[in-house]
Amino acid sequence: MNAELCNMCMLQDAEGRGLVQKRLPKPTNPWCGLTFPGGHLEAGESMVDSVVREMKEETGLTVSNLQSCGYIQWYKEQSQQQYIVFLFKSNSFSGEIKSSSEGRIFWMPLDEMLASKSLAPNMDKYIEVFVKENVPQAYGVFGGTLSVCES
Repeated sequence: MNAELCNMCMLQDAEGRGLVQKRLPKPTNPWCGLTFPGGHLEAGESMVDSVVREMKEETGLTVSNLQSCGYIQWYKEQSQQQYIVFLFKSNSFSGEIKSSSEGRIFWMPLDEMLASKSLAPNMDKYIEVFVKENVPQAYGVFGGTLSVCES
C-alpha cells in the first residue's frame, strides 16, 4: 500500500489569530477555501523541513519551534492509497507575509474562520486535531467526511 505524505501548519500571532490561506482550486486538486498553509513531503526531506519549506514558499515566513499536533488520515479507496497530513503549530516566525499562487494569506481569528462559509471542506475537523489535546487524529474515506478520533 502506498502513502502520500503531506503537512499543514497552524501559525498563530501574538493576538492568537491564525495565518489563513484562501486556497484556490487547481485542476489536479479542487480542494479550496479557508485553510492553513501546507504541502507535500519531497524525496529525501524530513517532515519538519517540509513544513519550514512549505511555509516559506506559501507565506513568505520562516517558522521555528514547531509542535506536532497529530495527523489527518484519508483512505483513497480507488487507488487503495493512504493520504496522511501531519499537523504542526507554532507561534514563532520571522519575515513578512506574502501570498503565493496557492492562495491569499492573511491573519484571522480562529472562531471567525470556523464560522466562515468559505471554510475548506472538513477544515473544522482539522482544527479540532490542531487545538484539542485529546484528539490526535481524524480519519475518513477520501471525498467524504472526517471523523475525529479521541484518545
